[in-house]
Amino acid sequence: MKGQLIKITPISKKFHNVFRFSRRTAEVALRGGKKYRFDRHVFETGPAVSVLPYFFDEQKKEWMVVLVRQYRPAVDALCLEAPGGLLEKGVNPRLEMTRELFEEAGIRVSSQKIKYMGYQHLASSFCDQVVHLGSAHLSDVKSAANLLASLRIHNGLMSEHEFTEVVVVPLLDALRKPRLVTYTLAKYQILQLADELKISWHK
Repeated sequence: MKGQLIKITPISKKFHNVFRFSRRTAEVALRGGKKYRFDRHVFETGPAVSVLPYFFDEQKKEWMVVLVRQYRPAVDALCLEAPGGLLEKGVNPRLEMTRELFEEAGIRVSSQKIKYMGYQHLASSFCDQVVHLGSAHLSDVKSAANLLASLRIHNGLMSEHEFTEVVVVPLLDALRKPRLVTYTLAKYQILQLADELKISWHK
């Protein structure tokens, strides 16, 4: 099977200077030579970034991940996520990760400390968003208590109606408790980190 995009037709004005809806005309060619043309409605957001901070707690002797809790009206729920946000055109993903990490969690790191972990499509059936992923090893942090004592618990940009709360979670809890982290992208990042750290988490 092969596919190609034929035409993009905007069907709404941009809102927040970023988002819009479009109708995309595409064509697929199947084995045997048959071709089919069809339309799909797409929500355009542009690219984004998400970065997962982690550290080894020397008091508890286990790996920890730093997440942010946000209320998401779309699902009417408080969600645990890795810090992240939209990526402006021309900006290096690692640089944007450092900015989002400080904005949403109050954590400062240099872009050199962020490891690029590839990218994922957020919802390819109806959205064009590609999310660049990274991880940040907070090697100077020795315990969750010390980290939380050094941070403002509540962060985010009031101008964007963004309200985030810093939460430190044991990596094994994030892996083993299915309802703790329900945001698919964050779950993927946590699994990816566990694989990188060679952590066996199945009971």
